[in-house]
Amino acid sequence: MLGHTPRLARLVWQAAPGWLALSLTLTLIESLIPVGQLYVSKLIVDQVVIRISMMSGGIPADTPAVGFPPALAGLVGVGFALMLLQEVFRQSSAFVSQVLGDRFSLHANGILLEQAMRLDLTHFESSEFYDALNRAQQSGSQYPLRVLNNLTRLGGQVVRFLGLLALLLRFNPLVMGLLLLSSLPTFWLGVRYSNRRFWMRRFQTPEKRLSDYFGKILTEQDYVKEVRLFNLGQYLVGQYRRIRRRFNQESRRLAAQQAQAQFGIGVISAFGFYGAYGVVLWQTLQEDITIGDLTLYVGAFQQAQNSIQTILISIATVYEFNLYVSQFFEFLSLTPKVASPANPLPFPTPLKEGLVIDQVSFTYPGAKIPTLQDISLTVKPNECVALVGVNGSGKTTLLKLLTRFYNIDTGRILFDGIPLTSFDLKDLRLNIGVLFQDFVRYALNVEDNIGFGNLPQREDFSLIERAASDAGATEIIEGLAEGYQTVLGKIFKEGAELSGGQWQKIGLARAFISQAQILILDEPTAAVDAIAEHDLFQRFRQLTQGKMTFLVSHRFSTVRMADRIVVLDQGRIVEVGSHMELMAQEGRYARMFRLQAESYRMEGG
Repeated sequence: MLGHTPRLARLVWQAAPGWLALSLTLTLIESLIPVGQLYVSKLIVDQVVIRISMMSGGIPADTPAVGFPPALAGLVGVGFALMLLQEVFRQSSAFVSQVLGDRFSLHANGILLEQAMRLDLTHFESSEFYDALNRAQQSGSQYPLRVLNNLTRLGGQVVRFLGLLALLLRFNPLVMGLLLLSSLPTFWLGVRYSNRRFWMRRFQTPEKRLSDYFGKILTEQDYVKEVRLFNLGQYLVGQYRRIRRRFNQESRRLAAQQAQAQFGIGVISAFGFYGAYGVVLWQTLQEDITIGDLTLYVGAFQQAQNSIQTILISIATVYEFNLYVSQFFEFLSLTPKVASPANPLPFPTPLKEGLVIDQVSFTYPGAKIPTLQDISLTVKPNECVALVGVNGSGKTTLLKLLTRFYNIDTGRILFDGIPLTSFDLKDLRLNIGVLFQDFVRYALNVEDNIGFGNLPQREDFSLIERAASDAGATEIIEGLAEGYQTVLGKIFKEGAELSGGQWQKIGLARAFISQAQILILDEPTAAVDAIAEHDLFQRFRQLTQGKMTFLVSHRFSTVRMADRIVVLDQGRIVEVGSHMELMAQEGRYARMFRLQAESYRMEGG
């Protein structure tokens, strides 16, 4: 039950050690105040009984002996002071808990994001990973602190119960046993239904993600046009409601069963309390104890039974919350398969020998057919290589292997004779500038969208301006209301939307700002028009000079600028050469080139 508690306590301590210690101290002190209040109440009642007895014995009420005794006034003052003190501690504890909760939530979510950042692409291509991530996101920001809060309250209740027990030491211990036994069913019920509720929610995770996805389709800009065009709205809302209604029905059935069981347990608890109440009443009538003792014991019995039940319920709640916390730590226990070596070698700067790809084969996790088979290629430090082939031939996959998004199955990839796996991942990727076809369009300002390509020099605005100019994006940016400070996209207030071609120029600027020795451009001109493409061609040679460059493109006008063209088919290299050499071979490249040229002639009339 408490297996994750030590790790959890360390996590909260790391987030806010001072506030955690203060929270524990306030809770423990506050727990002792009700015990003192009970005892003061007993003394007040005894003083009142003495006064009434003296009055009934014929002593004049205005004599000092039976006036408002100073001792009684002092006891009332103590009771008042204890009540004020209890309120001070209660409000202070609430304030400290709020601060502690906020700090821990920030800490836990930060750890979750850092863990997601550590994991490699393989994890993000698995539905099981997204189930685990979803459960961790739900559990991580709430349940760890809930466990700690319950443990703190549990400690406070234990202290309170021990104080009550000290007051009841003179009473029949069998009565305490009765109170304890009448409270045990509450503990059993709490554990049983905590476990059932946890597994119900865990099994609901995949469909909950599906319902969340329906909500995303209905509320995000990327989907809104098509949802309306095909009148998908009502259907998607219906699918969302269908899943959520079933969840509500399952939750209602479980709550109804728990309520019925809780009623029966409440009856047992009532029998336990009134059994103890009857015993103390009998002893009072027999004059074995005073009226003050009656007040003390009845209050102590009631508080003791509540404390016992609260202690047992807290243990059951800690058990339930620990189940959820296990999901948070389950996600944190995931380890990346692609990791930096313990003693990395520095990336060679500048590259002297270049890149060697030696008989590399790779299969995506879960796939049966290799995406790349026996790929061998040598690239010089300043060479521009174009990769061509039909969709699915392995072009982008090969480039992802160069950035080590995945580990290869067999073969070797070396830069200046050093294996790819010998480099620190950050160092490797700092030396590779990339623009993938599905590049991210950040809903941030233009400066960020470009500057993210070279974060270490993000503050050098002159680099951002030069990269924008190199990519042909300057005119676009100058036409925006706030220039480089204009937020792109319509998610946030006063954002400006760009066309596909305009976005691609911003993406190119992000790639060009990199000081990396290797440049990867995946479909760099796919969304730009012919005039813009011609303009970019004039820049490419200058921009890629001195860099190892890889181009992936379906436009052969782009491909022709490369020093060499590598043709892939079904994961294998089938042709390598310059444009003129491959055209002379009359092979696959020549056929594809002529087919595209023919389509342009037909479109031209």
